[in-house]
Amino acid sequence: MAAQLVGFVVLLRALPPGATPVAGFVFLTLVIFGWAGSLVVALSRGLWRALRLGDVRSSGPALDGDQAPGLWALVREVAEEAGTRPPHEVRLMSEINFRYAHAFLRGRRTLFLGLPLLQSITVGQARFGLAHHLGHFAAGHTRWVRVVERCDVAIVTSAEVLRPTNPASWGFKAYRWLYDLVDGVCSRRWEHRADAVGVRVAGTADAVGALHEIAAVREAWEFFCEFHLVPGLEAGNNAADMFGGFAEFVAARKDEVDDLRARPLATAGKWWDTYPSPARRAAVITARFPDVVVPSDGRSAASLILDPVAAGKAVQEADGDPHGRPLLEWPEFTHAAVTARLAGEAAGILDAIGLTGPGLPGVLRMLEDGRLDDLARPLFPDAAPGEPPDLFLTPLEVLMNLAAVRAGQATFRHSWTEPAELFAPDGSPLDLSGVAERAITDPRGATTELAALGIGIWRA
Repeated sequence: MAAQLVGFVVLLRALPPGATPVAGFVFLTLVIFGWAGSLVVALSRGLWRALRLGDVRSSGPALDGDQAPGLWALVREVAEEAGTRPPHEVRLMSEINFRYAHAFLRGRRTLFLGLPLLQSITVGQARFGLAHHLGHFAAGHTRWVRVVERCDVAIVTSAEVLRPTNPASWGFKAYRWLYDLVDGVCSRRWEHRADAVGVRVAGTADAVGALHEIAAVREAWEFFCEFHLVPGLEAGNNAADMFGGFAEFVAARKDEVDDLRARPLATAGKWWDTYPSPARRAAVITARFPDVVVPSDGRSAASLILDPVAAGKAVQEADGDPHGRPLLEWPEFTHAAVTARLAGEAAGILDAIGLTGPGLPGVLRMLEDGRLDDLARPLFPDAAPGEPPDLFLTPLEVLMNLAAVRAGQATFRHSWTEPAELFAPDGSPLDLSGVAERAITDPRGATTELAALGIGIWRA
């Protein structure tokens, strides 16, 4: 900024009023100082936003020595080997990572551990993660993190405020580019130095294994959320034990998670990125420390916490639910989610046909009147002659399944490995495809068969 202001003054001095029309000189002066003023405004906004920057990291529950004596013993041991003091507190978070926070003035240090990660990694791999971040503490990297974050916010905000057509922004954006470049070089160097501490404490095998584990758990967590958690949340409920469910999911799909662990690490990234890619970190570790052997501990890192279930519920409570959704155990949660999806499919079918209210009675009445084509054609406009009877079986079964669920004669059974299936109250699978086939030619007979099962057609 100072350089730009000096440049403005030099430019004005180079254009004396005597050699320039007064009106032009005044106009040029106003334009230049307008550019300078916009730069001052932009910097003021950036500094104000940086000063008000809060800590976006998790404020999850703290683990004391009584709740996790094994974890604290490991933290103290690793801190001693890393050449630093243990953190003042250890907190859990839902993010799949290890993080740290270091108050600049007070010096209070906090280590954040991702609970989904602890449920999957071994104690040996946790040693690497702890040693890596305690290595940052030992080197003094963490004390300046918040200052660097605030500087970055100030620079980015100021650059966004300045318009591209404003010459005052050109030098400033060049400075931002240089800042990002230097910051990235320093950050990547810090990461490799912290990795060196982690390898010295945990060994090469667990260091590389931890990088693979983090990548695998992140992908498994995304799948778990997409196919098991999010549908229930969208249905208006929340899982009572989200993290316990994830632990069961990983155990049930061990072979698939093992395949994720065996995949090559991601190499995506640019040379100016803040952090080196996992593949780059693993390559540097194996090249610099090919044979650092430390006895590995293959126990689950979750065993370091006395009550992982209570810890998971505490993390979930700390994250909160702004919608205040009711908590359901996983069987009820899955049943409610699949039922909501089924109801949505049924509503779409009835809307396409043009029926409202309980639609199954109207559908069966139209079938009885021989109007199958009127039912199937809106749903399958490209169907060839003769295809509607077979095509309409699936929509008809959807309506019957929904009627069975709403009548309390069927429940969707939760499974981590298979799609939820419909089961009758006696525990046997409920398959209404045969009733749907009968309804095509004998709607009254199908209605009687459903009634014998305790399913009223007005339920859907």
